[in-house]
Amino acid sequence: MQMRLTFRHILRSSRRFVFENIMDLEHVCVVHRRWFRNLRVLVQRPDYVEYRLTGLFYGLKQEVLARGGPVDPDHYWYEFISAIARMRVEGRLDGEDGNLTQTEVITFHFTVVLVPIFWSLRPLFVRQKRDILAADTALLEREYTLDQRGFQREESSAPRVIVYGGNGFFGRIIVDDLLRHTTAEIEIASRTAQRIEYPGFEYRVRFVESDLHDQVSVLRTIAGADMVIVAAGPFQGMPLTALQACIAERLPYIDVADDRDFVRRAYELAESEATPDGMVALIGCSVVPGLTSLLTRFAQATIPRIVQTKICISPGTRHPRGPGSFACLLSTVGREFTAPADGNETPVTGWTNPERVSFPAPIGDRTVYRVVDVADHFIQPRYFGTRTVEFRIGSELSALNLLLSAVRRVRQSFRIPVSWLVPIGRALIHVAAPFGSTSGGVMVEVTGYAGEEHRSETWCVFAGDGAERIPSMLAAIAADMVLRREITGSGIVPLPDWITRDQLVGELAARGIRIAVRSGREEWRAVGDTAGGGRAQARLASS
Repeated sequence: MQMRLTFRHILRSSRRFVFENIMDLEHVCVVHRRWFRNLRVLVQRPDYVEYRLTGLFYGLKQEVLARGGPVDPDHYWYEFISAIARMRVEGRLDGEDGNLTQTEVITFHFTVVLVPIFWSLRPLFVRQKRDILAADTALLEREYTLDQRGFQREESSAPRVIVYGGNGFFGRIIVDDLLRHTTAEIEIASRTAQRIEYPGFEYRVRFVESDLHDQVSVLRTIAGADMVIVAAGPFQGMPLTALQACIAERLPYIDVADDRDFVRRAYELAESEATPDGMVALIGCSVVPGLTSLLTRFAQATIPRIVQTKICISPGTRHPRGPGSFACLLSTVGREFTAPADGNETPVTGWTNPERVSFPAPIGDRTVYRVVDVADHFIQPRYFGTRTVEFRIGSELSALNLLLSAVRRVRQSFRIPVSWLVPIGRALIHVAAPFGSTSGGVMVEVTGYAGEEHRSETWCVFAGDGAERIPSMLAAIAADMVLRREITGSGIVPLPDWITRDQLVGELAARGIRIAVRSGREEWRAVGDTAGGGRAQARLASS
């Protein structure tokens, strides 16, 4: 069945502004916030737009697919499609600019059983449409008046950064840091485009629906961007679509991958392609292998020949991570993988071999386990020739460690799929969260030789409060440096060498994160801020 409404009115504006208004999505949930919210872009081209949003019809909330575009200089169309109906608008402009007659014919399509409801709601549809037209008319006529007076609009020159997974736990932290420390406009891309509030920065954030498993979707989303960051997880089995698209579009690429197979595949792709100038790729720019590679390089200043690297992470449990983090953590719990040991690949079972290690205060002693197959098992031998690599992780809560060990034993005995373990693991963390803290850190113990002298040095990045930010900081810092043209070139940027020690200390200090070092079993020494930190602080003060 159909119901048709016609609206005609005088519009003292120009065709240019009318079509700009139709194709500009930024105003929809601002000018018409009474009726719409939570806009997520699907396609935005000069000739066609498609997006999802939440419609609010006198308190009735429903998800709506919207799309439309120009037909010719005098005609346009758009439509809204919901679960119960489709509303198609055919628009026409008559007359001269400055004295237009705008006509819109709205056709509602719905099933026969809904006829009584739609006819009873007809006055409400009319009232809603008149309210929308009044708001648009006021905006268009104001723009036209300013244009006639010679007012020149300034187009935004801020860089456009796409963040895949920007609505996840670590992605949100990256976006928040970019908003605070850069001028970039952020597009958060994900399959669901769940909206997240960033008070004070709403005008710099938009949400886009895009699937990393769909190459066309990725290419469409990143077109015209200045950088792409992939913070979506888990990285186990994730396709390389974003990296491939960035190579094709000559865009800088950053990811926070921690999985060995993903990082290895990404390196192979980036090294096999002719990467264009300006297409820099920072692969694995998170705690592992990014931060651990930097700390290993710092230790190499006193230990030129590295033999063994032991990486230990102990996060706070106050803020539970998202499902992607749990899937990554649990993917090898109770399963066997291999890690470099004396130059060979040696089998390791996930969440075994507990060891007590000592972090700087206020973290102190914590128990850590051999847990997952991480990218350091690939990166450490590649850049440092490291013969033995250990990766361990453990909670600050002994009871939680024991519970997760029990999960490992159950999985080994009954071969339970990872998909079953994720909700169990998340439930355990949520129960434990009120008893935990936000302190945590990553520690890298490097052992080797300076000549014939055997040496050991340990570096630690930690925070007594807000340590959950640490895995996201490296990507945010790297993005800022790429936008400032402080990282240039083409191809893979070596993880140990893109930022100096003094720069990293300063950038982290500006974010309340500290670095400490010790030789052998000596006491921890703070690594002080330097001129790099002063520059970072000055930049923060001027932001």
